[in-house]
Amino acid sequence: MRWLVSLLVVVVAAVGLALAGRYDPGYVVLVYPPWRLEISFITFVLLLLLLVAALLFMARVAAVTLRLPQIVRERRARREAARRDANFTGGLAAFVEARFQDADDALGGWEGDATRVGVARIFAARAAHQMNALARRDAYLTEARTRGALLAAHLAEAEFRIDARDYVGALAAIEAGQSLAPRHTGLLRLELKARQQLGHWQDVARLVDALARANAIDADKAEALRRAAIVGTLRQRGDDERFLLEYWKKVPEALRSDALVARAAAEAFVRAGGADTALEIITSALKRGWDEGLARLYGSIRGSDPQRQIEQAEKWLAERPRDADLLLALAELCSAQELWGKAQSYLEASLAVAPSTEAHMRLAELKEKTGQTSAACAHYREALRHCVQNVA
Repeated sequence: MRWLVSLLVVVVAAVGLALAGRYDPGYVVLVYPPWRLEISFITFVLLLLLLVAALLFMARVAAVTLRLPQIVRERRARREAARRDANFTGGLAAFVEARFQDADDALGGWEGDATRVGVARIFAARAAHQMNALARRDAYLTEARTRGALLAAHLAEAEFRIDARDYVGALAAIEAGQSLAPRHTGLLRLELKARQQLGHWQDVARLVDALARANAIDADKAEALRRAAIVGTLRQRGDDERFLLEYWKKVPEALRSDALVARAAAEAFVRAGGADTALEIITSALKRGWDEGLARLYGSIRGSDPQRQIEQAEKWLAERPRDADLLLALAELCSAQELWGKAQSYLEASLAVAPSTEAHMRLAELKEKTGQTSAACAHYREALRHCVQNVA
């Protein structure tokens, strides 16, 4: 469009000059003794314009000539920048394509824009890590820190240390990164991994809540991690009944009925000397949902009121008469009270429902205590046979 407008202007100017030359009677006299030159006014104007144009052209040529070294330098700089950009993008492409040696070669010594040098060293460090070139990796990380990629360097170092199972070192790198970005989701995820491996379960629960608030963790995974954190805490602090009581009050009601959580809590209270509390926890959990493992655990705990414990188990048995694990639990409770007849009947009923190694072993021990040696040997043989079958 611009060239069309320029052409129209030139055409209009030419037509205007032609008309002016046809009707304008003026002329210009140029005298330089002994010479005299007469020309029409229009011709003079045209010559003047041509002279101005020539002078402008010469001035431009002179300016370009004077700037020629600078122009050459700028073109070289542009070519060099284009080459550096190509190397940078090529190195990134090599990294995402898992060509780690090429990525290391391209980005390990890359120099260019100051804002990208640190990034280049981070990718070079990650490539070196994939090739197990640990010394070169650490050198790249050190350089990245001095080139402005401090947070990225801390993040990468934490990942590398977790891969090497150096969880304490990973936490140190994570703490350094969080001093720069306290709510960094990636750092929180890495801290969660490290805390899990170190067994810092109360910190795990805190981190899961933080990630859940940031919508950075799947709801099902968050629930599983909360459950694991509760179980881990209960197992770690199973010798402190006071702590267990306070902690158990804080456990969400929905998780208290979880079989895994209830089992861990009951075992912890038993170790801390709170057998009655353990029985209450199991009873409450079984009311919300039946679990054979909890029923077996119930039979192994010795509370302050064994008769009441047996009565509770018999109530459950009335609802589940063919539950082999519950029958085993009742047999164990009756054996503890030396109710040998009831214990034997429960063991025989358990074997009738589902023969098992443990039931045969318990019945063999009972027969041995009551002087029935041959019957005890028979049940020991059956226990061994079941054990061999299960291993096979």
